Amino acid sequence: MNKEGEALTAGNFDAALEYMDVLESKSIISENAGEIAKSGSCEALNDFLRVLYYNNWLINTRWQDWTGIAETHLGHPELLEEADVETIRKILTVHVRIDRLFPGDIADIISKGYMFAIFKRIKELYREQYPADSE
Repeated sequence: MNKEGEALTAGNFDAALEYMDVLESKSIISENAGEIAKSGSCEALNDFLRVLYYNNWLINTRWQDWTGIAETHLGHPELLEEADVETIRKILTVHVRIDRLFPGDIADIISKGYMFAIFKRIKELYREQYPADSE
């Protein structure tokens, strides 16, 4: 995990964006519904979270300070259209940490399409930061 303010590489974006189709179709949820209903998670979700961890989308710091940011964006997903990389990283960090305390949060925001909205913004940010790589 990175510290706040550390830059993401094109590879970090690429690894996360591999999940765009899965998040849009919500297949990660539908294909693992039974296991998610029992435990709030499944191996496919754990793999997804590992990609976020290993590709610096989560920030190692006091995430509790950002719950207001995450709640505001969850309640108003249109705000994601203007979110910068650090805001996206904060939102992801909060939801992953909440999921550790209350398993099922990640599955819930995927089911509601919110995680896909976050990843649409990640894709836009990738195109802005790495235009030659994102074509």
